[in-house]
Amino acid sequence: MNQHPVQLQIERADKAIVAEDFDALMDIYTDDAVLVIEPGRNAVGKSEIRKAFEAIAVYFKNGLQVEQNGMEILESGDTALVLANTVVSGPGFPAAERKATYVFNKSPSGAWLCSIDNSYGHEIISLHMRF
Repeated sequence: MNQHPVQLQIERADKAIVAEDFDALMDIYTDDAVLVIEPGRNAVGKSEIRKAFEAIAVYFKNGLQVEQNGMEILESGDTALVLANTVVSGPGFPAAERKATYVFNKSPSGAWLCSIDNSYGHEIISLHMRF
């Protein structure tokens, strides 16, 4: 069975993150994309997203590992919602599986680009709410 083009883009993104190839990584995002850095803190646009990934690489001692452990893609027209089990780890950081949510949009050229990158998924609701 052929992989969905969005799944291929996510694989490219994961490889670029691990390799710290931020130029290749930025090619996967829309110009106005949103990256959830942590609950309550977002990066908006490619420039902020790149800076965030550079800082994340340093935080993970340049050993960040990202992989997907299951994924469902729901597509409607030029929009795809991705629900994924994203595993994040690094030196001194045990593997943590996150219930990620991503949104991809099909560009006029036909490429699927990430417009919302939320590796925390619904967790941002409970972690961000303060009563």
